[in-house]
Amino acid sequence: MPAACESVLEDIEDIVSAEDLKPHDRQFVRKNVFPKVRKHSSQKNVQTDDEPPSDSIIPGVQKIWIRTWGCSHNNSDGEYMAGQLAAYGYKITGN
Repeated sequence: MPAACESVLEDIEDIVSAEDLKPHDRQFVRKNVFPKVRKHSSQKNVQTDDEPPSDSIIPGVQKIWIRTWGCSHNNSDGEYMAGQLAAYGYKITGN
């Protein structure tokens, strides 16, 4: 049974054949390409209030500022914890 590494792969330069378009010829094909316009669905009555009430205790809606001191392990642990909190929905702020 042949291993996966035994299959012969051609060099990238060898894959291009003489019948393929040259870079100069590819520019003329671009005039037939048109952008596709997507319409955004409009949502009515959407609240844009990012700030929860100041007395809110709902987890994952507050902003958190993280600062670490000490050795590089503390810094690494702080980055890990920031990632965990961000995944849970908290917003990590810089100030």
